[in-house]
Amino acid sequence: MKINFQIQGFTLIEVMIALSVVAIGLMATIKAVNQEIRVANVAQNKLLALWLWQNKASEIRLNPNLPNIGFTQGKQNNYQQQWQWQLNTKNTANPKILKVELSIIKSTHNETDPLLKQSIYLGNFQ
Repeated sequence: MKINFQIQGFTLIEVMIALSVVAIGLMATIKAVNQEIRVANVAQNKLLALWLWQNKASEIRLNPNLPNIGFTQGKQNNYQQQWQWQLNTKNTANPKILKVELSIIKSTHNETDPLLKQSIYLGNFQ
């Protein structure tokens, strides 16, 4: 009686192709996760800049004295990061109203472009 054993399995080429497909899939997944992390970091910085802008705008509004005409800037540490604010106060057509442009800049890597720049109008109607 003759016994015929046949070994069933994958060839080396089939294994290499399968590993290549898995590697391409993993690289695409890692790239997508990396992009999501970068987007989340940008969103976090913009949210922090909004909170800092709101805090600084509240300080300006609550101050009984109007800010001086011209450019003012300062630095502060918030949320374990260095931030810079810039205040540009201008006259408007109405002499009782001032336009205040408030910019928030993240002070890392010598960035000069503000993450957030908004204007508020202040009046002295006494």
